[in-house]
Amino acid sequence: MSLMLMMIALLGAVVVLGGGSYALRRVVARLEQGPRPPRTAGRPAEAQVGGYVPAARSHDQLPDTVRHRALALIADGRREEAVRMVADRLRADHARARRIVADLGEPGAAGDPASG
Repeated sequence: MSLMLMMIALLGAVVVLGGGSYALRRVVARLEQGPRPPRTAGRPAEAQVGGYVPAARSHDQLPDTVRHRALALIADGRREEAVRMVADRLRADHARARRIVADLGEPGAAGDPASG
């Protein structure tokens, strides 16, 4: 009876060690493949820098819809609403959004109706 229990314990130990070895091989193989690209829902992957996606640097890099809407708000004299809209759409802080809107509001800025 005790020999049977020792055989069962030995078989259990072999199964546990085999399963651990299999799992370890899978983990090592996945690490050797490198990081996977992030999954995006229907959008092409954009270049990432340092693990984050930077906000647009200037009004030239704003999406057309955001730029036109911001220009319309500026033309209506609703500059603060334009700043909030740009900050929300670009996920930027208000200081950066304020600079972008200030660049848009300058005469001669790209897409500015006053530059004509």
